[in-house]
Amino acid sequence: MQGYYELPLLVNLSGRLDKVTILFKPLGLNHFINKPFNEVVGKPSRIFTEWDNSEYFTFLDAFYKTDDNKKRVLLLETFLQTIYKPLEKENLFQKALNQLTDFENDRSIQEIARNLSFNIRTFNRLFYKYFGISPGAFKKIARFRHSMKNKLFGNQFKTLTEIGYESNFYDQSYFIKMYKNLTGKNPSKFFKSVERLADDRLIFQFISK
Repeated sequence: MQGYYELPLLVNLSGRLDKVTILFKPLGLNHFINKPFNEVVGKPSRIFTEWDNSEYFTFLDAFYKTDDNKKRVLLLETFLQTIYKPLEKENLFQKALNQLTDFENDRSIQEIARNLSFNIRTFNRLFYKYFGISPGAFKKIARFRHSMKNKLFGNQFKTLTEIGYESNFYDQSYFIKMYKNLTGKNPSKFFKSVERLADDRLIFQFISK
């Protein structure tokens, strides 16, 4: 599995693949692991072993023995239901997520911590435990994703300056710098290089040799 990256990751895939991808929303994977999330994704790249038990391998065997996607989905849902568990402080951190991604009412990390009755040190520590990154790093990624969604799925005539402001990038030079750090390209070149796939649910950048 891939952990948290601050720079673009180039993936080279070759040959035919039979794989399944599970898209967990923030906090989601915490319901299906026993270790703190930051311990599971604490390294840039590692083998995911949290489900290594007889039930998991039985599920995998049944999953790959069928080519019927409906049966595969049912098998996967059944397996996940057997390992699901409630998450401590989920409501509090869902509120934190809502405030970190509220681009109409931009709040500082300190203000969000106060709203949740945390001191800033405790808030940072618990957030890192459940998300594997700091609240500031999460907010940075959320702003990037918001601006990308706004440009690719919103009003096509909006300028990049407008897109930046609507995602709370009030410094245009920082907006450009952030895109270069996360994508390796400035915003204009990046948006020209990506494609929308799977009924616009996935965004890919294909790099030809």
